[in-house]
Amino acid sequence: MTIGLTVIATDQAGSTPAYSSLVGPVAEAKPLLVSTAQPQITGLPIEGKPLQVTAGAWSPAPASVTYAWQRCNVNGRVCTAIAGATAAAYTVGAADVGHALVALVQASFGKTTQGALSAASTAAIGGDISGPIHTAAPVVAGSAAARGQLTGSTGIWTGVGTIGYGYQWYRCDAAGAHCSSVHGATKTTYRLVPKDIGETIGFTVRATDSTGTAFAYASLVGPIAAAGSPLEASAQPAVTGSPAPGSTLTASQGTWSPATVDRYTYAWQRCNANGRLCAAIAGATSASYAVTAGDTGHALVAVVTATAGSATQAALSGATLPVA
Repeated sequence: MTIGLTVIATDQAGSTPAYSSLVGPVAEAKPLLVSTAQPQITGLPIEGKPLQVTAGAWSPAPASVTYAWQRCNVNGRVCTAIAGATAAAYTVGAADVGHALVALVQASFGKTTQGALSAASTAAIGGDISGPIHTAAPVVAGSAAARGQLTGSTGIWTGVGTIGYGYQWYRCDAAGAHCSSVHGATKTTYRLVPKDIGETIGFTVRATDSTGTAFAYASLVGPIAAAGSPLEASAQPAVTGSPAPGSTLTASQGTWSPATVDRYTYAWQRCNANGRLCAAIAGATSASYAVTAGDTGHALVAVVTATAGSATQAALSGATLPVA
């Protein structure tokens, strides 16, 4: 028999299970040959790439070992033998994509034989994967005024092996066009300078894993107010609702300081998929916007303009995902 362990983690949002690799087959009591350390798979489970399995550790040392690779479900369960895969090395094939891989190591000592399953690989991925995938975009926080500091997050990524990150801040015009990289601004923080006044600021994360490099873009911040301005956006307006034709989006007012705001006006924009290169949508001047089929493939942004006495200042909302 083999032994499996399942861990169920529960929080306020619900429960999610996770599965350990199977251990076994379990030897008889006082065996003549026993596995003392589980075999391990090395390499990345990518179509076309080689994997290697260790023999594990045994007591006593076996006279010989043989191998048999198995294709399992994503949890390393319900496995079937892979025809012809009987060496310590195995090259991942197209049929393996979406499956965990396991090697059965069979050890022999005299007339005694005993098997041991390796730890399971993660689910194999296709050879056309190029770079990590982000499941949550980077976010920028901070006051949008000169001499203030902006801080960007990495976002959430999944990839193969270790993921390394690089960062770049950009200065764009008020429409998110004509962007140019800010020299030396390659950390997660950026101190706004007088040259940024009236412009918008972009933040890009470059993520690299063993399969390649991918990019993700935070929503633009700005236009940047002058230092000491009577109105500055200390928290970016947000858009709620589903970015799908027929749905309604609603923009919040954001957070402003130091003056008390008398009124807000709104102007919606249609941007490229990264929330850049935006153009005004005719007639879309309320806090809510009904998404149309013409928005498909575009991210949507609301420009919220705050007025306090004679002072006015605009702030871009966070961009939606591309309308689908």
